[in-house]
Amino acid sequence: MKRRTLLNVMGAGLLTTSLVGRAFAQTEKGVKLVIPFPPGGGGDVLGRSPVDRISANLKQDIYVLNRPGAGGNLGITQLIEERNKERAFGYVTNGIMCVNKYLYSNMKFDPQTDLIPAGQLSRVPLMMVLNTKAIKGVTDFDSLVKYTQNHPGEVFFASSGVGTTSHLAGEFLAQQTGLKFTHVPHAGGAAAMIEVLAGRIPFMIDVMANALPHVRKGSLKAVGVSTSGRLSTVPEVTTLQELGVKDYDLCAWDGYVLPKGVQESSVQRLSTAIHNIRDDATVRERILKMGAEPVFSDSVQFKEFIASESEKWKVLAQSIAKQNK
Repeated sequence: MKRRTLLNVMGAGLLTTSLVGRAFAQTEKGVKLVIPFPPGGGGDVLGRSPVDRISANLKQDIYVLNRPGAGGNLGITQLIEERNKERAFGYVTNGIMCVNKYLYSNMKFDPQTDLIPAGQLSRVPLMMVLNTKAIKGVTDFDSLVKYTQNHPGEVFFASSGVGTTSHLAGEFLAQQTGLKFTHVPHAGGAAAMIEVLAGRIPFMIDVMANALPHVRKGSLKAVGVSTSGRLSTVPEVTTLQELGVKDYDLCAWDGYVLPKGVQESSVQRLSTAIHNIRDDATVRERILKMGAEPVFSDSVQFKEFIASESEKWKVLAQSIAKQNK
């Protein structure tokens, strides 16, 4: 995506390297983990969260290289072009794997053929939040639907930018309900949320980490979560499906990949190292605190999951690409 909702992309020129732990290549210099987002952002923090445990499982050093730009495309292009492919792996999102190729005409790689899934890290549920003071009389989902039906195109929703998960989530809501909303993109999730909090835009569907704190403070109302079932972290919040939005099941997600051409033994070693963290309470707690749900699947499971998600994201991304032509 141009900006994943969870991230605040700060520019393509930023480059930061740090030693985190130990990785899987048998070299004194260790292995690079390419995180294609800025240091300190949501993607960077999530991508780093289990690296100490992965390193321990592999008994080798891991060096983290931040290479942001073009919605993650820049860093992953660098990973694919790495000369010593056995010494590098990368962090990816649903945007990189399923969306960007429909939005970027100059994308230099095909994620389906140039990357090898090593394991999924987490999934990131979304929450629809409403400012009940933005539109008089609109205080819940039913009243929002009714108002939008009577005022097509006059109800705005915010996103962190064109092609981001929050943008796709809003478009998906429109598609599944037949309602006509007007999209207002912003330069990042924080900027978008400010507009919703101010009441200038009535609602947004954003990742839990960004939306839930405002619900808990009482600043915004939780309308529903994006998952097919209720979440254990907020069991009192209904799902959008329960509110009548047919088949609404949408989550951001992330994981690790290797560049095409690495030996199968390297794939298996990294896959096992990731999968074996699934019962690590410390790492799981880190991820849960960021509003994500730990997964830690292996290479085969991650590949199957990506295949199952691709068509859904493709349809949404193509609809956005068509609108922006």
